[in-house]
Amino acid sequence: MTNLNLVKTQKETNEAMVKIPLSALRCIVHYPKEKKIICEISTNKIKRLNAVETLDEIISEARLDYALGNYKSFSSAKDLIAELHS
Repeated sequence: MTNLNLVKTQKETNEAMVKIPLSALRCIVHYPKEKKIICEISTNKIKRLNAVETLDEIISEARLDYALGNYKSFSSAKDLIAELHS
């Protein structure tokens, strides 16, 4: 006899992850006074590692977060790397 009642074991989340190879990053502008760097990311290199649908969702969410002011800035590469590892 089989059990026809399905049970969810994980919570559904809207989180997604994308892998960004270091070779896809290119520094565009550096602001020494604010200690900020603006980088360009090659979508072709990201698409090589990730599903396109996932990337489109992440970009849409990132645009919304940026418009709402929900983002972090870092004063050093060490701080950024520490945040990425957490």
